[in-house]
Amino acid sequence: MTNSQDVTRHLQRTVQEGQAPSDQQLIFDPTTGQLVVQRPSDRSPSPDAVVADQITQDGFFGIELL
Repeated sequence: MTNSQDVTRHLQRTVQEGQAPSDQQLIFDPTTGQLVVQRPSDRSPSPDAVVADQITQDGFFGIELL
């Protein structure tokens, strides 16, 4: 399981690099309503979990870099 700092770092890397990091995936787990970061080879947190990397790259989970 990840924490909010992991999710924030993942979003920052995606914004700065213009694409999602290849060693991580941002996953939305609808059963908990939370975003989690995991390696692509890890098991999904739930059967209904959705990889959110593309919509992150498109700016859906926008983050402002200071």
